[in-house]
Amino acid sequence: MVQKWKKKLAQQLAEEIKNYKVVGIADIYKLPSSQYQEIKHKIKDKAKIKVVKKRVLMKAFELAGIPEKARDILESSIITGLILSNENPFRLYKFAEKNKSLTFAKAGDIAPYDIVVPEGDTGLPPGPIIGELKAAGIKARIQGNSIVVQEDSVVVKKGEVINEQIANILMKLNIKPVEIGININAMIENGIVYDKDLLAIDEDRYFNEIVKAAQQAFNLAYNADYPTPQVIELKLIEAAQQAFNLAYNADYPTKDVIEVLLQKAQGYAYSIAATLSDEAKQKLGIEVASVMPTQVPSEGTSATETKEEKKEEKKEEKSSEEAAAGLGALFG
Repeated sequence: MVQKWKKKLAQQLAEEIKNYKVVGIADIYKLPSSQYQEIKHKIKDKAKIKVVKKRVLMKAFELAGIPEKARDILESSIITGLILSNENPFRLYKFAEKNKSLTFAKAGDIAPYDIVVPEGDTGLPPGPIIGELKAAGIKARIQGNSIVVQEDSVVVKKGEVINEQIANILMKLNIKPVEIGININAMIENGIVYDKDLLAIDEDRYFNEIVKAAQQAFNLAYNADYPTPQVIELKLIEAAQQAFNLAYNADYPTKDVIEVLLQKAQGYAYSIAATLSDEAKQKLGIEVASVMPTQVPSEGTSATETKEEKKEEKKEEKSSEEAAAGLGALFG
């Protein structure tokens, strides 16, 4: 039978939980009291942390309407810490991770990752330690006045238990593989449960994915002719260029195209004149020197390209009266 004081405590916790937007489940197993107090002091302006017995907190969660998924996560905690806050749950998780520190492993600890003894000088003098290293599967030899590890050696794989022998070796090699701090297992906000896999965001990867998504959205809108604020200016420029080229190739005399069309007509006229014999030119009153070997633009030529070509051409000097007289004789 549940004691009355536990029921009362659970009810009080449930009421307190309802007053906060964010509720966190933390595990403070093996966290030294001094570090716990230090973290608690650092986070006091952002969140409240308290140690609560698992069964009491489980009842409080039930009374407060916390989703069942969170209660399942609570079961995995060894020493339960309750976090109450109105801050963003991802920022709180990041704060907790930043305030972790490394310490030496103890026999019975679980390796958080593959623990590697790196290649190189250990700085340890020759002695019994070399036998211990070899017994642990670490290739080592004496070089000068110290022991050298010959190659990187994995001594414990992720998830395996660290035995006393390995713990002693790691301590002598000054390798601290264990992180201590507040381990947040879940955060609950507005009925949504974020487990630690969701909370542990790789910010660089997240930023790159957002940039990639924005680029893909831009390309989609551009190719679909969808007028978003980011696309509309480029689409208007593209439309203007296409309209200009259409008018040019259709010989449609808009105010923007007429000058280029006249230049194209002049080019055709000069090209035709250039094919005439000298006798025909004399009969038509066209001077040989006035006939310029201008290249006639081909059909489908971009008006933009034609305008650029005209800028680069060096035109032969000739009075407007002579040019008009020659062309008039040819077509008049």
